[in-house]
Amino acid sequence: MLLYKFREPSQIEFTLDIMFNDRLYCADWTMLNDPMEGQFVYSHRSTDEVDRSAHLDDIRTEKKKVRICSLSSTYDSHLLWAHYADGFSGVAIEVDIPDNHPSLVKMEYGGVFTNVNFQDINVPRETARHIFASKYIDWSYEKEFRILHGEHFFELPNPVRRIIVGHRMNPSLFEALRIICERKDIEIYRTGIGDEGIDADSVPALGELW
Repeated sequence: MLLYKFREPSQIEFTLDIMFNDRLYCADWTMLNDPMEGQFVYSHRSTDEVDRSAHLDDIRTEKKKVRICSLSSTYDSHLLWAHYADGFSGVAIEVDIPDNHPSLVKMEYGGVFTNVNFQDINVPRETARHIFASKYIDWSYEKEFRILHGEHFFELPNPVRRIIVGHRMNPSLFEALRIICERKDIEIYRTGIGDEGIDADSVPALGELW
């Protein structure tokens, strides 16, 4: 599955780390931009008199172990470029991760809080993953997939083969990335905007005419 990591030009060191080391940084979930991240409500049968406090503590413990890398299944979103790539001045890094990778989850969008039903989910680790695989529907434009990981870095199963730079990128930074991509055998594309939306045009190799 091809997924995209957006980066601003001010985050060039993180972009280069992905390109050179074929890995993704996974952040502490408390540092993500959604203020409701990780929040949940729970339900159970009214006749269930089991004390759930220990179970809730176990869920909180498992949540603390999770680090997250957010990706999108698309690069052709104006909002993604505006919010995460400094208004087409940054880059979208294309990564290839198997659909069935155990660390990869597809986000579900719904209410503000994730609902946990103790009749359906009873394993604290899986409950934590369920919580982090759900977001408020207002975020659905991101078409997000997540890496849920226990370490600071997730090693990519496949090397980076393509990046897409925004058409408003600083020319000097753009030329520097062209040089790096040629040395690393990474394809470089550039965004264009037309009547049908955003597309990506291949950038000629160094020395070739546009």
